Amino acid sequence: MTTIRHIAMTMLAAGLLAGCSADSTDDTTSPATHDADIRFNVDVWRVMEGTRATTFDNAAALQTEGSFTCFAYDAGTTTVNTTSNVSGITATWNGSTAWEFADKHYWPLTGSLDFFAYMPADLTADEANYISIEEYAAGNPSFSCTVPMTSAGQASIKEFIYALTTGQDKAHNAAGVNLTFKHPFTRIKLQLSSTQANIHINTITLKSLKNNGTCSFNGTTSTWTPSGDATNFVATLNADYSANDDIGTYIMIPQTFSGAIEVKATWSDWGVDLEHTVSTTLPSVTWAAGTSYTYTFTITATDLIVDTEKFTEQW
Repeated sequence: MTTIRHIAMTMLAAGLLAGCSADSTDDTTSPATHDADIRFNVDVWRVMEGTRATTFDNAAALQTEGSFTCFAYDAGTTTVNTTSNVSGITATWNGSTAWEFADKHYWPLTGSLDFFAYMPADLTADEANYISIEEYAAGNPSFSCTVPMTSAGQASIKEFIYALTTGQDKAHNAAGVNLTFKHPFTRIKLQLSSTQANIHINTITLKSLKNNGTCSFNGTTSTWTPSGDATNFVATLNADYSANDDIGTYIMIPQTFSGAIEVKATWSDWGVDLEHTVSTTLPSVTWAAGTSYTYTFTITATDLIVDTEKFTEQW
């Protein structure tokens, strides 16, 4: 097993056709024909949709803001292919027609390659401890992460996506290797349905969650193993809300959630502003990777009602 590198996540989005390349002399085909250099058809398919601020949900945004990092291994091994020499190479938009590497990278004359890529390629200091690619073993990469358990902590991070395509060779990929990027995490959306008049929500707490975990891949299937003690996720809002307002959207490790949701809010009782605490314990649900779950709140004087009728959507 080979340690790849530590990364963290940033958020982006799009779906587009991308080309990328780099250098090797182990191919007799003229580089000028571009029929032997490694290229990619990048299908980002609605991924990298912003969860808190900027939304990268179109090709133009991805072209100007995005980049991805790629590795090419001898198929079924942990060895980076020496002919292609694609080892942590970053592909960026060239400003006019395609995604590409700074140099060209060519297919080996024989054999197949496994490709592992992740987006984005550039990380900020705030994201440095969020997620790390752990190892690559015969087409099965894995990574571990620690999700910040406050809304303030999550404000400094954005989504991370990955693509894994195995058993590829030059003969079958003259038009480019297909890279389909996917979300490994769960997205939680909080929304207000109806409420007391002039409500001021102070905090919302999702109780008994695990914020550490390891995700491993077998082909296109990902498996999460949450770890550590359960803790509480606290969204500190301190803002006024009306019915049908979106409250917030947050990233979580896929897991089984059977805890309580608690809302602390302030509204007027007979002319006096008082803080109220309402909570409810929900039926158990297993949050899946790449899925968004919407919790819709109705807040009364004494109760919190959470509607999960329109609950899930693919992310």
